[in-house]
Amino acid sequence: MFRYTKQVEENPFDRGPQSIPIIRFVIHGTSLADEILTEDSSARRLIKVNSLKEIEVIPLPTTNKDLRKYFTDNSLVSTEYFSHESRVVLKLSNGSNYNVVSPFIKRLPENLWDAIIDNSDVTLADLFASNVGDYLVVSKTEPSLKCKVARDSIITAEQALELVRVILTAHSRFYVGARIPISEWFYYLYRFRKLFKEFHYASTVAAHTHGKDLSEKTHDYFASLGTRLDFICRAYDKVAFFSLKSANYDDLDNQLYHLAYFIMLITGVFDDLAHIIAEFYYMKIKGRKNISLRIPLGERPNKFYQTLQSKNAVLYAFLTTLDTQRDVNAFYPLRDSLQHRELPTGTQLHEMSEIGKNVFALYSETAEELNKICDSLTFIIRGNPCFLDPLPFIKWAQEVTIMLVNRVLSSVDWDSVCTTLPLDIQDKIKASNESYEQGFGQLLGWPEEPLYF
Repeated sequence: MFRYTKQVEENPFDRGPQSIPIIRFVIHGTSLADEILTEDSSARRLIKVNSLKEIEVIPLPTTNKDLRKYFTDNSLVSTEYFSHESRVVLKLSNGSNYNVVSPFIKRLPENLWDAIIDNSDVTLADLFASNVGDYLVVSKTEPSLKCKVARDSIITAEQALELVRVILTAHSRFYVGARIPISEWFYYLYRFRKLFKEFHYASTVAAHTHGKDLSEKTHDYFASLGTRLDFICRAYDKVAFFSLKSANYDDLDNQLYHLAYFIMLITGVFDDLAHIIAEFYYMKIKGRKNISLRIPLGERPNKFYQTLQSKNAVLYAFLTTLDTQRDVNAFYPLRDSLQHRELPTGTQLHEMSEIGKNVFALYSETAEELNKICDSLTFIIRGNPCFLDPLPFIKWAQEVTIMLVNRVLSSVDWDSVCTTLPLDIQDKIKASNESYEQGFGQLLGWPEEPLYF
């Protein structure tokens, strides 16, 4: 059976869960060889997710015997190019055959077997053949990642795993392994503990010392922080999924709902962190608004920071740097617009993409405030009006939040509190932390760590 390679016209994020597989990846073994043959690499984990019915991984032809064996051992089809006169066919070991070049073309391109860009391992034939799937996966050093003709269809293994995570999560599919489904609750527990690595030890110490060396309020703020971090992960996944779908007005309200919640949660995390610091160092500051990580533009550090400087100079120095305050302050024009002013207006932007994307027009006052904080924010599409591009925004926001939470919690001396506890409790905390560092899945009693969480 012969087919032209462009079998999948639609965006995989527009497909329903009944589509099996939901998403297909074509991997370029020649460029990925070193990564695939490296234990626990992203490329190796991508190949292993082929064991999930929702995911299909198809390797392009390779002469590397070690790769071919690895593909076979992991139940991937084998492939080869077959060329005859004006036809080039990608033959799969499952019996499928795909025309690499349209059968209506009488003469093959002269550069069919040439690299698509200087110093690349990817040929034009490989690029055409990759249309059998949704994305072509190459090594993270492959020059073809910069190929403008291919746009966003050429990605790394790490990016592919993120797409797997977002699309499976959107369809409520949560797998530790091929035959190990788990609940949504366990998935997000794992997800937020994996990203916010310093939360585990700090919260464990706080749980054992609340009402003793640490106040009851410290425990309450940690409970609030943990919930918010969990919900941030949930909101992120929703916004990411809607951002990866083809632009349509039906999704705008849902996307804005989760985006607005995502922003409000992050500023709430900043408040939780400030109050945890204030409680740990017994700061006597009246009024919740006076305890804040934010130093508004043009203002001097408040009493919270003045006290922190004498208690923890290292943490003070980090939180008051221009970079940290720029990142913290950048959330507040958006938050204030959502809570006190007009909501951003959703619309579609097509630019160079056929599928387009949903973006949100910012009111002039919000855009001006953001520009004062930083005039090079990558998630702002400048113009009149300015637009917020949700996918790069949530990626930036999550990165900032992860860095801030982990840096703050690791800068507080939890050990000094832990050593005041009975020895058996200290041993429990130590054992829990060691198990966590070996893999949170192990601590949860799972037989293995997840491939794509």
